[in-house]
Amino acid sequence: MMTKISTVKLQDLIDSSFLQEFQDNFALSVGVASLIEDNQGQALTCPSCFSTFCKEIIRTSTVGLKRCLDADMRGAAEALRTAKPAVYECHTGLIDFAAPIILNGKVLGTIFGGQVLTEAPTEDRCRRMARELGVDADKYIAAIKEIPVVAKEKVQAAAKVLFSVANTLSKNAYQTLKLKENNREIVLSYNRLENIFNTMSDGVLIIDDNGIVKQVNVIAEEIFDRPGCDLLNKSVKELMGSEAPFIENIYKQQTAYNDFEIFIDASLGRLHCLSSGRPIFDDEGMISGGIIILRPMKIVHNLVNRLSGAQATFQFGNIIGQCPAILKTVQLASQAAAGISNVLIEGESGTGKEVFAQAIHNQSSRRKGPFVAVNCGAIPRELMISELFGYTEGAFTGARRGGRPGKFEFASGGTIFLDEIGDTPLELQVALLRVIQERKITRMGDNKVIPVDLRIICATNKNLAQEVEKGNFRQDLYYRLNVISLKIPPLRERQEDIPLIFRYMLNTMGREWGRTIKKVDPEVITLLQQYRWPGNVRELQNVVERVISIADEDTIKPEHLPEHIVHHKELPISYLTSLANETICAREMIKQNLNERERQQILDFLLKASGNISYAAKQMGIARSTMYRKMRQYNISN
Repeated sequence: MMTKISTVKLQDLIDSSFLQEFQDNFALSVGVASLIEDNQGQALTCPSCFSTFCKEIIRTSTVGLKRCLDADMRGAAEALRTAKPAVYECHTGLIDFAAPIILNGKVLGTIFGGQVLTEAPTEDRCRRMARELGVDADKYIAAIKEIPVVAKEKVQAAAKVLFSVANTLSKNAYQTLKLKENNREIVLSYNRLENIFNTMSDGVLIIDDNGIVKQVNVIAEEIFDRPGCDLLNKSVKELMGSEAPFIENIYKQQTAYNDFEIFIDASLGRLHCLSSGRPIFDDEGMISGGIIILRPMKIVHNLVNRLSGAQATFQFGNIIGQCPAILKTVQLASQAAAGISNVLIEGESGTGKEVFAQAIHNQSSRRKGPFVAVNCGAIPRELMISELFGYTEGAFTGARRGGRPGKFEFASGGTIFLDEIGDTPLELQVALLRVIQERKITRMGDNKVIPVDLRIICATNKNLAQEVEKGNFRQDLYYRLNVISLKIPPLRERQEDIPLIFRYMLNTMGREWGRTIKKVDPEVITLLQQYRWPGNVRELQNVVERVISIADEDTIKPEHLPEHIVHHKELPISYLTSLANETICAREMIKQNLNERERQQILDFLLKASGNISYAAKQMGIARSTMYRKMRQYNISN
């Protein structure tokens, strides 16, 4: 940002002591008075050879002082207009001249000179001027006779000399101003970089061309868990250990690298980081060091989890019900949330097992960490190991370049929810048992051990004790997971809760869809309570969606309910169960596929836009408000 000329003062740009000495010597050698003033008329130097005539006769008179200042102003204006020294006669007949000091077209000051005569004054004029000024005529005549008479040519020469001085001052003032501006820009740039350096969420190490650390930021101190004084002047080899040979390529081979996974031996143990590095060159293109960026993988995972919606949204307050069975389950779950033990949630499909899991997480000490949900029954058997444990580049055919972290890594620092744990293959159960015991994982195709800090909550719609007896589930894993067991009652055992849940869903979905349902026919509640609900709460949710969609008034009536609920007594239970499950599964599968496709599209655009919601919405061709609504719908955090 350039300094405004209007704020620049001449005294800040000139050497007053040097100019005073020049001015005094010039006046003594030439016999011409001189003075430097700023654009406000304030003297910046002491007058040199200022005549007694002007000082003690003319300027002691109010009229005389005003006329002198007016004459000086006219002279300065004339000099600026013509860009030449202005030689003019003042009201007393003395010859003066003015040379402006200009910076970028604006006058910062003026060099005044003169107080000489080019011819001897007449007595008549002197007495007339004395009367006008109200001063003694004899003193006026005596003082003006001491004014030197100088040839016009010498006056012009003296004026040109001072004009050259004014031009020199103008150039020096400009250079001084530019130097001040450049210095200010340097200071601002340094302060900006310093602020960026110290407020970055990544650790930064700046090294010289020998790999010696010369500067670190606060985050780097936190990563190494050492104060900056212990890191400065240390070599990369000493700090990075086994990773040093790779990082040394920055200054040895002048090779940059991006997003490389490394392990640092910090005081608190091995720290898993994502690192990038760049060589630094001087103005001649010679290597002068490098910069190393360190980002703990925990931060990377948190960012991915935030964008992918790997966070818990439900609280215990979202669990609707007043029956003793559900209240007892909520109380036990709330007690479990305060601990760190693994939790096993059992219940039929659609009873809300993940709602309980999220509520436990949100009431635990890990609530600020990620909540990663994995449906073990939905992942193909051959992909389950790579999905949970991750893999390295080249681990198998089709492995993504650079590898990929697994769900356990993403959940580190929080909770992992393993839904349908009963469908886990036996070979994976062995690996899962090792994770529970050691809290460490190894990616597929790699030999590096990665520590993970997570709590495991599992859910199943099977009787795991029976699965153990059948040999389908490992007994040792069952006991490891079943530290705290929660059994969620099915909806058919919570008949008194059905009206509460129905009205809650009706109001919630009605607000989301812009529908107002004012009344529910009592027969509707009776039919809902008589139905067996093989699909549990999830099936009830689908029914609510149906009645809101087809109700053409503000009242819900029996004809708005599905046929199998209205005529459930006429149909066998096995048929109802099959029909409900098929309907729910079909609708859920279609809805889930469409939603997942749209959700993944939004995530892809957000990642490409580095989280910039406005830019991602523009690239998708939708309004920003629509983007925000869809992000809320798919639990994508902003």
